Order: sequence, then C-alpha cells, then structure tokens
Amino acid sequence: MNRLDLHNLDKEELIRLIELPNHLRDTMLAVIVLGESTATDISKRTGRSRATESSYLNQLERMGYLKRSYSSRKIHFSLKRTKS
Repeated sequence: MNRLDLHNLDKEELIRLIELPNHLRDTMLAVIVLGESTATDISKRTGRSRATESSYLNQLERMGYLKRSYSSRKIHFSLKRTKS
C-alpha cells in the first residue's frame, strides 16, 4: 500500500492543498499517494464512484493543481508542479 509523503511538496503546494475543500483535498491526497492515476485508481483509494472522482479530477485540473495525459484510451492525472 502506498503511503502519503508530503515531504516532496513545497510550502506553496502545501498551503494550496490545505485551502482546498475537503472533497477536493481527499482527491488530491489520493493523487499524491498514487502518483499518476486514472479516475478509477483514485475512486478505489477514496471509496467514491469513478464518475465523482472524474468530476473532481477535472475540477482540480481546471484549477491548475493537476495535469492530464493520455495513454491508450485512458486519461491519467498527476500533480502539476508549481516550480521546476
């Protein structure tokens, strides 16, 4: 089982994470733990439906927290780093 490791986040990223509403924070924490993931992967981690997680992941991407990539016919989400 993957563990939550917030040491890789900088101060700005931690503040942004804390400021999120609980439902989006839970999704973000799942992405941090799992790394690049699909909505199905995230839903298994959070216990919420895939459709719900897909909606939350899309919201987080529009807000600039996540980036999306495509592999085969799947959409993967990962953290969008604030600094290089």
